[in-house]
Amino acid sequence: MWKLVVILAAGSWVVYARTVRGMVLSLREHEFVEAARALGGGEVWLVGRHILPNLVAPVMVIATIQVGQVILLESALSFLGLGVQPPTPSWGG
Repeated sequence: MWKLVVILAAGSWVVYARTVRGMVLSLREHEFVEAARALGGGEVWLVGRHILPNLVAPVMVIATIQVGQVILLESALSFLGLGVQPPTPSWGG
């Protein structure tokens, strides 16, 4: 079971990393972040107050799409004999 989790996580994290990096690079150039920085906001405060709330929506959309993809991948691996063994219930079963 742990092997399956590692395989699925190794293939899924790239989409999140690419999206979060792109969004952070885009958001740090917006006026509201520059204004907060000009008013003396620290880096941790800027990230917690302005960057993270704007990252929640894209990450949630990716997560809902990835759920279906991970279920299909898990069922394909189980069909090939590399996934969860038959007595154990799984989403792809």
